[in-house]
Amino acid sequence: MFGGFGGTEFLVIILIAIFLWGPDKLPKALANLRRFISKARNMASNAAADLSREIGTDIRPEDLNPKTFVRKHILTEEDQEMLTSPLKSTMRDLQDGTKPLKEGLTDTTRDIESTRRSVNRGSLTRKANGTNGANGSGDAAAEPAAAEQTTRDRAATFDDVT
Repeated sequence: MFGGFGGTEFLVIILIAIFLWGPDKLPKALANLRRFISKARNMASNAAADLSREIGTDIRPEDLNPKTFVRKHILTEEDQEMLTSPLKSTMRDLQDGTKPLKEGLTDTTRDIESTRRSVNRGSLTRKANGTNGANGSGDAAAEPAAAEQTTRDRAATFDDVT
């Protein structure tokens, strides 16, 4: 809405300003802020005009970023191409060289995910059938075996890891 501020942020800023300066001093504070912004803009445009006059080219305030300044006013297009072409070819070589690795990682991730799903389905199926351990009986002698099987089931699932 207002330079990246939404309606709520703008309303919060207005409320804070009213609390800080009060409704009677707020218009004077806003007028001072407007004057300050106007002076800052004039100073920036004067500095850009002075710099343009000294260098001999047309410079705008957004051109004062060092990268933009060098690219626009010092390097020619041929110089830029000469500097960037080795980097572009190196980047292309890197992308081509890592493509099989990326595909291999994607396949491995897919295989691990499918294995995790099948293991989880198997443990859910055993729980639904009521089988807990080695023989599935519910007597007291089978309790340690059932606890050991549950521990193995938990260790086999990948949900704890992922």
